[in-house]
Order: sequence, then structure tokens, then C-alpha cells
Amino acid sequence: MLDMKKIFMVAVALLCLSGTAVAQRHIEFRWHGIYLVGDVTYGMNVNRAVGEGCMVGDTLSAIMPTFTAGYQFRKEAGVGLGFSYVADPTGAYTQMPLFVELRSHYLRSRLTPYTVMQVGYTLPLGLSSQPNPISNKIEEGGLYVGFEVGGRYAISRSTAIAVHASYRLLQSNSVIRSMEGVSLLADPVVLHVVGGGMSFYFGN
Repeated sequence: MLDMKKIFMVAVALLCLSGTAVAQRHIEFRWHGIYLVGDVTYGMNVNRAVGEGCMVGDTLSAIMPTFTAGYQFRKEAGVGLGFSYVADPTGAYTQMPLFVELRSHYLRSRLTPYTVMQVGYTLPLGLSSQPNPISNKIEEGGLYVGFEVGGRYAISRSTAIAVHASYRLLQSNSVIRSMEGVSLLADPVVLHVVGGGMSFYFGN
């Protein structure tokens, strides 16, 4: 009986030590407080209809860096403000969305799935594409909606990296079509941009 009691006590001690070691190895990104996120996304417009996206024959493939600052008030939800830069190589659809976001992480663990919802307004930057033979230029911005789903991996309590897939709706209320400097018409344009990328998290 005494030997069994000793064995039981040793087993409990080993279990406690094992639990302590696991707890020490557990790393979770800080879930409460200010967060900063830098994001690089590559996206492509999937809408090719004239008057609803790029002109026939055009392609929109853009690198879209995004920066967000927010406050995580619980693990399930954080709110933030941010901006993005849609770097269209042709210049025609280059713009800067400004938005508010709801960012959610679903597990209190080192690796967690997450989602992001963003709503805001796109600002045109006054650039136009080279005539080919028609040039396009955003005259008036419009609604911006973004959705992102991915996984985040905590490097430490204050840094993390993530990969994601995204969808962005970019609406321009007026895009001027011109030929040889003469305005032909002004159309509303809606771009449906899908893509993927990587994010870098920083917490206080």
C-alpha cells in the first residue's frame, strides 16, 4: 500500500511538472489591447463586363498593401480603422479605400482561424491609363466592402503572421472613358477582386 501511495504521488508530481512545461511552451497572441496589422494582398478582378468592370480586353491585377490599427476588446472581436492602396499597374483603377473593420479570432491558441469584415469608401487618386485606344480614369469613388478569411500563427505574445484569402468590392460611381483627350462617356464601375496574401500582426 505504501509503494502504491508513493507511485501515485510521483505520478501526480510528474503530471504537474508536465502541465507546467506545456503551459510555458504555450504562446498566444495578446487578445486584449491595441493591435496593428500590415497586409500585402495580390488580387485580380473577376468581373469583365463592360460598364460593370474593366473594359473588354483590360485586366486588373493589383498588389494591395493595407494598414490597420484597432482595439481588441475580447478574443472574439476587435474593431479598427485602416486604409488600402490598390496599385493598378495601368493606373486606371488605382485608388485608396478607407474603412472600418470588425476582426474576429476564434481560438485562444497559437494557431487560430480568423475573419475580417471591412466597409468604407474608395478615394480616386486622379490617375488614368495610357490610351489603348481608350483611357480610363476614376472621377468619383464609391462603396468599398472587404472580406478576409485565414489563419494566424503567433510568434510571440506581441507578434504574429497570417495567410489569407480575400474578396473586395470596389465601386466607382463615375469612370471617365476618353479617346485622344476627348471624354466619350462616364460609367459607374464595380470591380470584384479576389486574391490572397500575408499579414503581419503587432500588439502592445
